[in-house]
Amino acid sequence: MKGKFAYSLLLTALLGVCLPGCYRSYGPVSYQTLDTLLTSGRLESYGAYYKHEGIRYNVVSLDLYSKGLGLNDEGLMEGVGTNLYISDIFITTATPRADSLPDYLPEGTYRSDTTAELSHFLCGLDYDGHYGGSYVLLKGETGYKVYPLTEGEMTVAYSGDTLVLDGQARLQGQRQVYPFHYRDVLPIIHREQ
Repeated sequence: MKGKFAYSLLLTALLGVCLPGCYRSYGPVSYQTLDTLLTSGRLESYGAYYKHEGIRYNVVSLDLYSKGLGLNDEGLMEGVGTNLYISDIFITTATPRADSLPDYLPEGTYRSDTTAELSHFLCGLDYDGHYGGSYVLLKGETGYKVYPLTEGEMTVAYSGDTLVLDGQARLQGQRQVYPFHYRDVLPIIHREQ
């Protein structure tokens, strides 16, 4: 009986040490909810980034932030809130006129996919804690949590210069669908090679 007690005590101690280490976390996140209204951000234009791979479409990405979170002058994220990053949105190769947002991100419906098809964007990828593609980042005061986007759809429209974006996404590890909205002018950052 004493041996069984010592064995269960040892097993309990090992589980207490090992289980928290098995769960991948980046510190406690004190900000617990994903914001659905995104209030700032930017569109990043990469031009014909994948032309050397035979993909004839231009590529843009959306980097959107909720109130209380954003980029500082050095381009580093600061504050507390939600960051939605939608990567590799494939659009037509028409040459944009000046910096017209509708030319860089035309009106229409865009869906997530793993292919480089027109009006599609890349799903989220998790390579053992190294994230790529589209994701939602929840930043707290002392840590953050990343949710790769496994499936999603968004509609893009314009009211004058204002981008009207509505979408929904399924996030890895989350049961509920994440709805997101953006309504504002969006600056364009050029990252063409």
